[in-house]
Amino acid sequence: MKIRIPFADVAREYYKNMNPVLLICTLLLMIVGAAAVYSATGTSGNPFFEKQLIWYAAGIVIMLFFSNTNYNSLINMSNYMYAIFMFLLILVLLIGHTSLGATRWLKIGSFQFQPSEFMKIIVPLTMIRFLLVSNRDGFEWKNIFKLLLLVAVPLAFIIKQPDLGTSILLLPIVLVVLFMGNIPTKKLLTIIIAAALIMPVAYLFLHDYQKQRIQVFINPQSDSLGAGYNVIQSQIAVGSGKLIGKGWAQGTQSQLNFIPIKYTDFIFAVIAEEFGLVGSIVVLLIYYFLLMEGLKIVKLCKFNGGKMLGAALTCVLFMQVFINIGMNIGIMPVTGITLPLLSYGGSSVMVVMMILGILQNIYREYIKVED
Repeated sequence: MKIRIPFADVAREYYKNMNPVLLICTLLLMIVGAAAVYSATGTSGNPFFEKQLIWYAAGIVIMLFFSNTNYNSLINMSNYMYAIFMFLLILVLLIGHTSLGATRWLKIGSFQFQPSEFMKIIVPLTMIRFLLVSNRDGFEWKNIFKLLLLVAVPLAFIIKQPDLGTSILLLPIVLVVLFMGNIPTKKLLTIIIAAALIMPVAYLFLHDYQKQRIQVFINPQSDSLGAGYNVIQSQIAVGSGKLIGKGWAQGTQSQLNFIPIKYTDFIFAVIAEEFGLVGSIVVLLIYYFLLMEGLKIVKLCKFNGGKMLGAALTCVLFMQVFINIGMNIGIMPVTGITLPLLSYGGSSVMVVMMILGILQNIYREYIKVED
């Protein structure tokens, strides 16, 4: 007599048709991230490392949940999520927790989270729902203005916090959704040109420290002991790693605290110093396979909503990797954008795992259709 174990059946159903490349890349990044955070935050009595492990564990549960939640349901519910998180963004400005000169977090006891992080998912979901409901009229100019207004409202609150990194990230997401939604080329070019013309004006509204970051990006040596210090120390750490690095937890720049906020914004500098060019290439290859699998899922998906959503979420991951590593090596200004699954932070880990779960679901829905 064969004994059936209900838990095994449930687990089998959750893992059924999971994309193996996404899953392997996710687990590899968690392993690298855990090692990097442990090294960057000290090796004795390490609450950062322990919290990161808890967030990874919670993230896996979240990924499994979203991989089993039909992405069309998320699109249908996007208006409600949009309203809830707009309310949370308003709360952030009223009673938010301030750290390092920015008010981005809501704090409940010892728990805090960053609502703006979740707008990376909610904004494209809301845009996609609008386009699907509008159907053929979605790209009439009056509807394009409505669509851009949906983005502009949360963007204004995010800039107010201020959170320049997330603000910058929302712009390519909007363009990707419009492009994948088959907006007429002339209208897309008009929007891009208009955005480019607005950029110099937007610079005038930046905070002084944000303007200083851009100036330092152009010439870090102009304030080597002030705003340019982070980038210079990060570049020294990356270069000093040479071919194979100084060894885990042996990096002088990181262990002697020359690199500020090394466990979040500058975690890649820690990895490059301790594991060298070889370790850096391995990390880049993991991201490469992850992103290429995301694009493959977009190509496989047969439904417009899934294509737009998959492309937008893959764009989020790509932009975070590109901007974060870019600011670590001095080719991008410092904006506070985290490196997916490697940087320390609960909100960042949760959002990335939600993204990976949704990509898994798009893939699984494709497999169902094929079967």
